[in-house]
Amino acid sequence: FLVYHMVKSYSNWTLWYVVFLLTIAATLSFIDRQILNVMIGPIKRDLGGLSDTEISLIIGLAFSAVYSLTTLPLARIADRYSRRNVIAAGIFSWSLMTAMAGMANSFWQLFTARMGVGIGEASLGPASTSMLADYFDEHRLPFAYGIVASAPFIGTGLANIVGGPLIDYLEAQPKVILPFFGEMFSWQTVLVTVGLPGILLAAVMFTIKEPQRVGVSAEKDEGFSYKELWEFCLSRKKFLSFLFVAYLCLSIQGFAFLTWIVEFFVRTHGWTRTEIGLSYGFIALFFGTAGSVLAGYFAGHLVAKGSPNAPMRVCFWGTIGLAPLAILMPLLDNAHLALAIVVPITFFMGVPPGLSNAALQAISPNRLRGQMIAVYLICVSFLSYLFAPLIIGLMNDYIFGREDAINLSLSSLAAVNYAIAIVCLFLSFKPMDQAIKMAKEFTYTSSS
Repeated sequence: FLVYHMVKSYSNWTLWYVVFLLTIAATLSFIDRQILNVMIGPIKRDLGGLSDTEISLIIGLAFSAVYSLTTLPLARIADRYSRRNVIAAGIFSWSLMTAMAGMANSFWQLFTARMGVGIGEASLGPASTSMLADYFDEHRLPFAYGIVASAPFIGTGLANIVGGPLIDYLEAQPKVILPFFGEMFSWQTVLVTVGLPGILLAAVMFTIKEPQRVGVSAEKDEGFSYKELWEFCLSRKKFLSFLFVAYLCLSIQGFAFLTWIVEFFVRTHGWTRTEIGLSYGFIALFFGTAGSVLAGYFAGHLVAKGSPNAPMRVCFWGTIGLAPLAILMPLLDNAHLALAIVVPITFFMGVPPGLSNAALQAISPNRLRGQMIAVYLICVSFLSYLFAPLIIGLMNDYIFGREDAINLSLSSLAAVNYAIAIVCLFLSFKPMDQAIKMAKEFTYTSSS
């Protein structure tokens, strides 16, 4: 309802149809990426008793390594050719590989399938972010990014609302037999079920048009070389350093929270996966989405009022609100009080994601937009996807030496990550102003 009235004021429904499809694509991406989180227990059991560290490697390293290696080449393609086609191909690829992961019967088979998911999903972020920057002007762009950036919370919500109860139901049944796939474990059935719809969405993406490129360097058909990209980043290294470090900490903590929240309530408070899946699913769906959308809308409003570094300021204040709650919640003995605090935690976790895209697009020329997002994803997402699940698993297995110490792992990790993020965000304000000024004065020389 809130999004409807915000969007209505902008009047151009074609633009919001594009936002809608890209949000659906990002949601499916996140569901396919994160669905394993609600099935950690059954997967560990059915694949021969995997450790927390091994399941963390499947969730993190298998996906993130290939995702990061392919992000920059795919972004370079998106900066030179049709971004819509790149997105459609990526959706088809990751959806097919998610369904194929449902056929895995060993650690290495599932690990390999997750690598395939990473290749497909590497295409979405750079191409969609660059595309939106050509559809929207600078003061509406943060709001558009805020809507698309709500996808992790929509995906997490749906994955938990549907995935938790579905796993509990399938666990109580004999093995499921699916056409073409044969007899399957409960988690294998879920992977096939969530993977196949994306193939249809890949076809629907052709109902939108590739927008005309506008802004600085839009006419540079040959794109920028990797050398030019490197020089561009070095000339803005102060702002990018603060941004990347801050968002690395935010992302590590955020993905650790999303990866382990179900297991936390199962192990610490004895809840079933259905109980916590439904509870956190609705919290993520509504409050995480609200945080992302409102942050984008508010940042766009501030940009229109003459505050170009608003994305970093809004992110800073959101993190100030988030930090103490995230440290406290895992240490509470009362499960219902802990769940109540999860509500504002999830809202504030929704604030940062879209704002990083808005900040990077504000300082980037057109034909570098996708590649700048790729650089961000390599510097931030690769490490966060790798370490977020893995750190908690390692802390459980090797520091505290027991699975039920997940509360201590989550709380101590939050204290470190959010302290660093708050400092870096505060220090990024002036460098962002300088980077935006450089963007307005940016020129290029053709390589021809």
